[in-house]
Amino acid sequence: MNLAQITVLAELLAAAGVIASLIFVAFEIRKNTAQTRQANWGNVADRFNAVYAQTDDMELAKLVVKGRQSYQDLSEAEKLAFGHYLEQLCIAIQALLVHGENLAHGREAMLGLAKKHLAFHLGFPGSREWYEEFDKQRGYPPAMREFVREAIQ
Repeated sequence: MNLAQITVLAELLAAAGVIASLIFVAFEIRKNTAQTRQANWGNVADRFNAVYAQTDDMELAKLVVKGRQSYQDLSEAEKLAFGHYLEQLCIAIQALLVHGENLAHGREAMLGLAKKHLAFHLGFPGSREWYEEFDKQRGYPPAMREFVREAIQ
């Protein structure tokens, strides 16, 4: 084997090494993406669980039931607690939108789930009253505001 043949063989081996390295990197990126999606889903689920767990306190559960019927009939302290509960719930729903593409179930599934949650939780008369007041005082960014409007119509 002469020097030219050895050079060609070395170049082929180097090229094969580069290709093998690229395949390995692609595999690792794919694995990392799957792990990230699972972790994001776990974080979103934890947010929902934390909000819903608040109603394990029967006093807050009764307040949520009362507030859903009429926000205006609540005392100022009750409005604050009910409003914070709904705002935390809306933030959890917003996480579905923010992380939608990076969740295990995919963006379209998360958009549908977010709309169902918003329609249910803001569909009660008192919840709707709270949202209208919240939207005037602080509200959400335009894209989220439009998403909520679509969901509750």
